This record gives sequence, structure tokens and C-alpha cells, in this order.
Amino acid sequence: GYRGRITHRAATLAEMLLDQGYNTMAVGKWHLAPMDQTTAVGPYDQWPLGRGFERFYGFMEGLTDHYYPELYQDNHIVPPPAGPQDGYHLSEDLVDRSIEFVRNRISVAPEQPYFLYLAFGATHTPFQAPPDYVAKYRGRYDEGWDVIRERRYRRQLEMGIIPAGTALPPRNDNVPPWGALTEEEKRLYPKFQEVYAAFLEHTDAQIGRLLDHLEQIGRLDNTLVVLVSDNGASQEGGPHGVIDTTAYENGHFTSLDHNLARADEIDGFRTHVNYPLGWAQAGNTPLKRYKQNTHAGGIRTSMIMQLPAGQHAGERRGTFQHVTDIVPTVLDYLDLPSPTSYRGIEQMPLHGRSMRPVIENPDAAERSRTQYFETDGHRAVYSDGWKAVAYHRRGEDFDTDEWELYHLAEDFSEARDLAAELPDKLAELIDLWWAEAERNLVLPLDDRGFAERANANFRPHSPRDRTRFVYHQHIDHIGTAAAPPVAGRSYRITADVRAPGEGVLLCHGSTNSGYSLLVSASRLVFDYNYYGEHQLLTSTEPVPDGPSRLEMEFHIEPDSTAGTARLLIDGRPVGEAQLAETFEFFVAFQGLDVGGDRLSPVRQDPDGPADFTGEFDSLVVEILDERGGQTYQVND
Repeated sequence: GYRGRITHRAATLAEMLLDQGYNTMAVGKWHLAPMDQTTAVGPYDQWPLGRGFERFYGFMEGLTDHYYPELYQDNHIVPPPAGPQDGYHLSEDLVDRSIEFVRNRISVAPEQPYFLYLAFGATHTPFQAPPDYVAKYRGRYDEGWDVIRERRYRRQLEMGIIPAGTALPPRNDNVPPWGALTEEEKRLYPKFQEVYAAFLEHTDAQIGRLLDHLEQIGRLDNTLVVLVSDNGASQEGGPHGVIDTTAYENGHFTSLDHNLARADEIDGFRTHVNYPLGWAQAGNTPLKRYKQNTHAGGIRTSMIMQLPAGQHAGERRGTFQHVTDIVPTVLDYLDLPSPTSYRGIEQMPLHGRSMRPVIENPDAAERSRTQYFETDGHRAVYSDGWKAVAYHRRGEDFDTDEWELYHLAEDFSEARDLAAELPDKLAELIDLWWAEAERNLVLPLDDRGFAERANANFRPHSPRDRTRFVYHQHIDHIGTAAAPPVAGRSYRITADVRAPGEGVLLCHGSTNSGYSLLVSASRLVFDYNYYGEHQLLTSTEPVPDGPSRLEMEFHIEPDSTAGTARLLIDGRPVGEAQLAETFEFFVAFQGLDVGGDRLSPVRQDPDGPADFTGEFDSLVVEILDERGGQTYQVND
């Protein structure tokens, strides 16, 4: 279902292999535990070490900054080992740690097999790559997305990556022709794709480093390697691209003027970039739509396997396979059973099936199969070469969705809709979708964005299920899903300072979005970072030399995201400002620091004092009202 956790009735591959004597290690992105359960209080049963991994190093959120990542080691948060000024990049760090884990294990117990699960943050947004990689791609995409898409399509045909006769569908309905763009747009949009391309090549180099190491230590030939990419190119950059990924989560996109004003920052370092829709379309060549949709552009992706001893190297297979087939395939090659019971808990049957017969026999006939899909209200079902798919517009009645019909056995790219020609076949598949959806706990359908859902209701015992948050100086960084839910609400921040000092009292966010309350040049400052544009409210009086109460209150206007921010020192008003726009649902993907600004700098002056040099007993954040503000809709 949609509980954000893996039932213990479905043992992970790590749990299965651990019980068969394997060492198990997870590195990189997890995002398989409810995010409000990733704090120091757990519970830990959905963390990697709670799901069969003996070691973990990586991040728990759906994405992270590659220069200032929110890192966890085993069951606790840790600071990054270095900073961007030292040449640090997360992808390199993840491979370094993977090599370390493998090397240590095979040195101590060379006879013991191991399982390494490595999930990069790349090339998920934010696109971030070292400057020398970005420099290689400057000017490479000036021809525009139409030329690039056509060229990729031709090369895929020539290389046999897509079947002969595959048609290139018309451009998606929200992508303009490159020739219709203004000169400003033509100069701006390639910058996003250049950073993405650099990010991809840099990631490829890190994968190569890991495989080279396995070869050097004599372990590559007897290692099964499975490489799967993300599920389609992202549409979250909108028409113009975004420099801050938070914009999409709040239901809108940054404007062309905003991006033009910050065009020099689209460099893979200072910003959290996602590309415009035209480049996402080119990234999905020759498939329709994008990640989050259930057309092929959102669910069909590439998989590469390296079998032991190089079996079937360079060969391709084109049968329908699903991600659930990977675990049965691995178990098949290892000659291991899937457990019917795991540590006293009866197990669900595996939903997938081994790909080994298809891998070892390229002429094997495709077996009968049904598979449903659903994402944010978009729906599809595959059955024996046929596919029905419905694109859903958020907020509209599901019954008004228009279903399409494709015969994938003859139409790889879903270019020919047969719904009008074969209404009975379409009706059969729609009925099948509803049956599969009910059986697999998909219902009821919910098309709200994840940030809207996450900021609406909190599960009992969640760290966010309260209106008063009390923090102490020197606590560890707190992930965003456990931070106070201030977006779209009125709130108050209060710090009872025992010994005055300079620096950040509290901040939430990153260089691209968030807010900070700090003391700078003896003044109390509230810095509201709205997609990289800072509005500063500075106290009219200095902070006292002795103990004091420092406060910021924000009062939101009804049915709006605008509001008034006020500063107070010992109860006296010392500053007021109107904030015309604030975050509706979501502040940032990066979390909260108390008494400092320790990761991606939230404040406008990152060279100013970060850690608060004074002392305070506690800092309190209070939610002053229930959720206000209006609901935005994203039209894809």
C-alpha cells in the first residue's frame, strides 16, 4: 500500500542473504523509511540495519545536496568528511566507502560472499557535478532539444537499442519547438542540460572506479552486477528549469526572469538544478511523458546485468520484465530459495519471477503476464503485450481521465493509440487495472503532491505531531521531515540566551530555500531565503550584553502565503517586515540546525559566523495556528 514502509512480511534481499551467510552492506540513498522516523529516536526497524544490512553509509531522504549531504552511518547521523572547498563530492564519497566496505570484508574473510547495495543520489535532482566535468559540456547542447532528440532516436535505431520500426512520437504537449523559443531562452536552457550531462558522466566514472577495484582484487568475474536507472527523466523542472528543487514541491515553478537573473549560478555547484521539460523529453527518447507518469517515459527504463564469468556479454533482451524480477533472478543464480517464513513472520509470495530463462535463451517466448502501475493518480496496466494507460490532471475527477490503448508487442514507443479502434480490448484492460489495484492496496486513489500530504496530517508519535518544539544547543542536525512544520502557518521562534554571542540560533533549509534566525553585528536578524532571494529583517536595537529573550514571530494572512514577521527582544518589538510570499507546503529538502548553520548555508552571508558563540538553555518553535494558505495546482 502507501504506508511509506516495507512490511516485515516481505523480507528484503539483504535479509534473505544475511541468513545465508552473506555480509550485507548498503551505501547511498535509502528513502525506504518514513522520514519522520529517521531521527535519533527512531524507530529503527525500517532503517538499513533494521532490514538486513550490517553496515550503512548514505542518506535517508529522497535527495540530498552532493556537496553538503545529510549523511548517516549505521544508525546515527554524521557530518560529511570534507567540504566542497576540499574537492568533496558525494558520489565519490559513496564509491570510496563501498570500496572500503568490500576491501575490509574480503581481507578478513575472503571465503565469505557479500552483497553490496549502492544507490547514488545521481542523477536525481539536484544536478551537481565538479566544474571540470561541467566545462566539458559547455556549448554541446546549443542545437536544442529537437535536434538532440532526433539524433538520439536515430542512434538508438542504428545500435539496436530500440526495435526496428519504432516510431518517434510527436513532442509532449507541454514542450514547445526549439525554433519557437526566444534568444534568451535558447541561451538559458542549454545550461541546465550541460550540468545534467556532466553529472551523468561523473557518476559513470564513479561506477567505473568501483568495477575497476573489483577487477584489481580479482572479484569482478565471480560477481553478479545489476545496474538499474531511475524511472524516467524528471518533469519537476517545469517549462524553464528550476534552480531550487523546492519550488515544485510547493506547487509552482520559478519564473523565466528568476532563472535569467541567476543564470551564472547554473554551474553544478551553487544551486539545486533540474532541467526544463524539453530536455526531460529528450532524455526519454523515444518514449512519451516523464517520471511520475505511467506512460513509458515514466516506467520504462534500462537495466544492465553483468553475469559471472562474462556470460552473454553484449547481448540484449527485449521481453517485458519488471523491477520485481530482480530478486528472484539473483536468488536463482545463487541457487537460494525465497523464504516462506522469516524470523517467525509468514512471508508474502514474491511478486516477480526469475529472468534467467530469458537471459539464457534469447529466443524464449514471452510468458503470460499482468502488471499494474499507478503514480500520483496516473494509471496503467500491462497484459500479454497490451497496455492501457491514463494520464491524470491533478485535482480533476478520476472518472474523466482518458484511457489510451497500445499494443506494445508492435509499438515500443506507444506511438499509436488504438483506443478508438478496439474499445472492447480497452474496457477489458481497464477492468483488469481496477482488479489489480484493489488486490495490491492501491485504492483509494490520492493525487495530492507528497509535500501537501506530508504537511497535512502527522502519524501518532511523529516528532512533528505537536505544536511546540524545544531544542537544546549542540544537538545533531535534524532532517527536514522532523523539523517544525512552519510552511503555510503562523509560528514563533524563541531563544532564551544566557550568554550573548554571534552566529546562527536556528536555521532550516539550504542555500536555495529556508530561513535563519541569527545574531550578526550585535543585531537580531531574521533571514527568509525564498528560492535564493533573501529578505532580511534586522532589529532596530542591539542584542543586550547580558541574558535576553530573542524572538521572531510570523503571522500568516488568511487564505494567503503572505504575512508579517516581527522581531522582539525581551518582549519589546524591534522590527517588522511584510513577507509577500512564503512557502506553502515545504521549506526545503535539507533539515534543521540549532545553534549553527552546518551544511549547505541557509543564510545570505555564508562567510559570517555560523556556530553561535554564546549560550542558550533552549530554543523553542511554536506553531500558532492550524494550517492556512491556499492550494496550488501543478499542470504538467
